[in-house]
Amino acid sequence: MLGTLQSSTIRVEVEASASTLRRCLTEVDLLRQWIWPQQLQGSLSDNLQVGSTFDAQWGPISIRHQVETLLPQRLRLLMWGGADGYCDWLWGNGWVQLRVEAVSLLPLGMGQLLSLRQLQQFAQKQEEQVRNKS
Repeated sequence: MLGTLQSSTIRVEVEASASTLRRCLTEVDLLRQWIWPQQLQGSLSDNLQVGSTFDAQWGPISIRHQVETLLPQRLRLLMWGGADGYCDWLWGNGWVQLRVEAVSLLPLGMGQLLSLRQLQQFAQKQEEQVRNKS
């Protein structure tokens, strides 16, 4: 793979519960809603599971992902194609963290920050909807 080894970890506060964050990261319908401009491709069931494989398309660049680890507050995805490495999502009540380590020509840190901000906003809206239903 051509490119440079990139490694970064970003953690942000999110006004959402751990269960809402888990839903946003593992329920495919919700994931597709906030992951823009990426487009998820592949035959996925309703929820990500260990072994699930999908492509995230960023314009002409495709990155294949495979779920390696799925725990109550952790999701680790192996990546190859446009980036070779992994991304590791961790979350809890009020926070989410994304660690990316990969070789790529793409500016992964910028995509990482964009993804976190989008998730932050989306998860907060999901949390508000849950609270309003109660």
